[in-house]
Amino acid sequence: MIKLFRKIRQRLLTENKFSKYFLYAIGEIVLVVIGILIALQINNWNEWSKDRVKEKEVLVNLAENFELNIEALESDIESLFKFNTSSRIVLNVLDHQQPFADSLAKHFHMARVPKTILSLSQSGYEQYKNMGYGIIIDKPTSREVVDFFESTLPIWFTEYTQVNAPYVPFIDHHVPLFIYKRESLVPINMDQLYKDDYYLGWMRAYMEGRNTLIEIESEFIKENQRVLQLIKDELDD
Repeated sequence: MIKLFRKIRQRLLTENKFSKYFLYAIGEIVLVVIGILIALQINNWNEWSKDRVKEKEVLVNLAENFELNIEALESDIESLFKFNTSSRIVLNVLDHQQPFADSLAKHFHMARVPKTILSLSQSGYEQYKNMGYGIIIDKPTSREVVDFFESTLPIWFTEYTQVNAPYVPFIDHHVPLFIYKRESLVPINMDQLYKDDYYLGWMRAYMEGRNTLIEIESEFIKENQRVLQLIKDELDD
C-alpha cells in the first residue's frame, strides 16, 4: 500500500501535475490522521476493556466483603442470644436461690461475657481505593460504597465498641467469686451470690447491653444488604 502511494506521488511529480499532487498529499495526510485516530480508538477500547475487567474484579471482591460481614454479624447475633440465654438461666437460679448444679457451670461462664470480638472484612474496599475510585463506572454505586466504608462503618463500629465494653471493676469483683475451669465457672459460695446485688446488677446490665448490640447489628445487616444489592445490580448489568 505504501509503495503504491509512493508510485502515485512520483508519477504526479514527474508529470508536473502539482494541483493533483497537492490534493493527493492532503488525502494522504487525511488517511494518516484517520489511521492514527483509529489506532487511538482501538487503544482506548483496549484500555476500557481492561478497566471493565478490573471493575468486575473490584465489584466481586466488594460483594464478597459484604457477604462475609453479613455472615459475621448474623453469627455474632446468634452468640449474643446464647449469652443472654445463659444470663437468664443464671439470674433465674440466683433470684430463686436454687442450688448449684454442674450443668450451670457453662452458663455462669457465658453470662459474664459482655460480647464477642467482631471483625469485619474490608480487603475489597482497600483494593478499590488502590485501583482508584473511578474504576467503578456507576457513580451513585461508587459513592454508596465509599460512604459505607469511610463513614457508616467507622461510626457504627464506634457505637459497637462502646456498648458492653468490659468493665474492669466488675471483672475485679467477679474473679474471686468463682473457680475457673475450661469454659466454665463454679461458684465458690452460692449463698454469697444470692445476696450479691453488684453481681446481679451487672448480669442484668450485660443482658441489656447485648439486647442493644443485637438491635444495632440487625440494623447494620440491613445496611450491608442494601449496598450489597447495589453491587450485585452492577455485576448483573
